[in-house]
Amino acid sequence: MRDIISVRAVIGALAICGMLDADITSARAYPERPINLIVPWGVGGGGDRVGRVIAGLLASKLGVSVPVINVTGASGQVGLNKVLNEPADGYNIIEITSDTYILFARSNSRFKVSDFASIAVVDQQPSGFFLRYDSPWKTWDDVLAAAKSKTVTVAGSGIGTQSDVTVNYFNQDLRLNLVTIPFDDPGLRWTSVLGEHADLLYAQFGDLDAYLSSKKLRPILAFADKRVAGFPGIPTTKELGYRIDITHFRSFAVKAGTSAALYDTLVSAMNAIADSPEYNKMLEAQTALPDSFMSGQRAQDYVQAWVAGVRNLLSKNAK
Repeated sequence: MRDIISVRAVIGALAICGMLDADITSARAYPERPINLIVPWGVGGGGDRVGRVIAGLLASKLGVSVPVINVTGASGQVGLNKVLNEPADGYNIIEITSDTYILFARSNSRFKVSDFASIAVVDQQPSGFFLRYDSPWKTWDDVLAAAKSKTVTVAGSGIGTQSDVTVNYFNQDLRLNLVTIPFDDPGLRWTSVLGEHADLLYAQFGDLDAYLSSKKLRPILAFADKRVAGFPGIPTTKELGYRIDITHFRSFAVKAGTSAALYDTLVSAMNAIADSPEYNKMLEAQTALPDSFMSGQRAQDYVQAWVAGVRNLLSKNAK
């Protein structure tokens, strides 16, 4: 009997050692297969373009392919659900923008910041209101005058998102008649204004570079503390005294519960990306703040504070 027990103990010890060796080998090997990068917005939009740049840079740093998978719907929530339904094994990264994180600030939100572990915030940039270039309205004052007496439609990213919160703020504080028309697909959002299906567009300056340079769209109001580079004639919300300057940002995260070793590997890769010419070229193209980047715990703290700040803003505007 003692011999049997001894043999079993040895086998058990060897099995435990084997499991430990397997875990160590697995951690060292990560990543050993492609990593999916989930973009919960349509192809061709700003989120998609940034996601593809980051995917390419990650692939070069990690040594595996990083395919971009567009999973659209419900202002990013379909993509969130996809990642939460997968193992926390580091093989599914999701791009989460402020348009989706703003939904986390709702008291009835199905998601919590703690559901995800932020790897990095990769860009922060000003948003704005834009008109079709040949619109009879040319300035923010023109839109203000019109929206006090008639309905003005606004193409935005979805009900409850950053654009919709902004519309509700102006309706409440300035007694305007703005109505959100939601589009999950950024391309449809932009072309709805060009095709005269919506009067006004809420978007980010960097995403509209081609439309602005070709004079298809014109900015009329910047949601920023200071005037946007290249558009010195466009007033900002701060100088007009509006209390609605919600910084737009894009971040990347994994499912909470991902091991520290895998998480640190991804953070290290993101840190290396931030020093690359390709990344800084993307920042410039997106009209992003030059100090946009933050990673690891700093990124998680930023997201937590941002969501808390929006929650506070929503509670004030509800009074």
